[in-house]
Amino acid sequence: MQKCSLCGGRVVNGRCEECGLPIPPEHTYTLRGESAHYHRVNGEDVLHRVRPQGGRPDVEGYAEEERTAHVHESGSDRHEAPRAVVRTVRRAGIRTAKRTAIITATLFLLLPALYRLLQRSTSAPIPEPEEQAIEAYSNAYDDLRGTVPATGADWDGDLTAGLYTVGQDLPEGTYTIQCAESNTSIDLHIVSDEHGVEIYEDLSTNGYDTSDSERDDVPLPSGTVLFLSGNGTLYFHSSNAQVDALPTETAPNPVVGDAAYTLSDSDESLYLLVGEDIEPGVYDVTCTAGTGYFSFVLPMENTRTMYCSAWLYGDPDYVDTLRHITLTEDTEVTLSNYSDMDFTVTLTPSETVYVHE
Repeated sequence: MQKCSLCGGRVVNGRCEECGLPIPPEHTYTLRGESAHYHRVNGEDVLHRVRPQGGRPDVEGYAEEERTAHVHESGSDRHEAPRAVVRTVRRAGIRTAKRTAIITATLFLLLPALYRLLQRSTSAPIPEPEEQAIEAYSNAYDDLRGTVPATGADWDGDLTAGLYTVGQDLPEGTYTIQCAESNTSIDLHIVSDEHGVEIYEDLSTNGYDTSDSERDDVPLPSGTVLFLSGNGTLYFHSSNAQVDALPTETAPNPVVGDAAYTLSDSDESLYLLVGEDIEPGVYDVTCTAGTGYFSFVLPMENTRTMYCSAWLYGDPDYVDTLRHITLTEDTEVTLSNYSDMDFTVTLTPSETVYVHE
């Protein structure tokens, strides 16, 4: 029976019953040709190894080596040497060791609680998880606060999935953004390149908590890019919208014809380069069959790029469409098929293209 090396208690399933100390299992071994068994001595199992007699080959000089291997430097045979005295540990000593181990283990378990108690008494109260979530949501827009004029006009608008620029498609302002209808699930990707801010929002009314369907006090300075993907419509309202700064001039789209790309059920991805495979321009991207991803990289000045990816689905009764997708020269576009049928994406020139200064 294995005993604890700390207090001498019995070890059961790799742990001391008395002090709880984990004890690795004892490894037993036998030499080649040996056999081993246990004897019960004073209530304990003692390993006894037995080496068979003979069996070794006769090698020149072996007998002399075997004889001298059993003789100590003093000249006496090691089997005839006096045995070491085995001392028995007193029971009182074991009790003391057990008590010390139990106290040590108790202190070890109590130290984290004592540390937390001390930390609470010397610092501000730790906020609850809901308070932490609200604080994190509030801090996400801190770098944009103060970038929008405090006064302006009222503005309301609905945006579906697509790519939009503040100052072109909607005025600069501080917004309340909410789902405009039921069965809405939209991912909102916000990038302010000038202020180095990139935020992801998930707004939904598909049976989730109502707090997931609205964001309040969202500052959107001019030049901020919004990429919406998903189903449904988002309603935007601002009381300080800079409507006078919206452009009034538009230009014809350089693209004049539709372009359609199909991945068969055996194709996984299709890579297209704008300027070679696709004409540069502004497109409405529609999935007319199958299921898959449409993704592209929008060049930026400070943040370098904005990665945009949308899951698209299409059948005879329903199609997903991304509005106002701007594809500039050398932009990489990727189509990825995630179905066992053909995945078809059609690019149609958007009606409105703003004049850039």
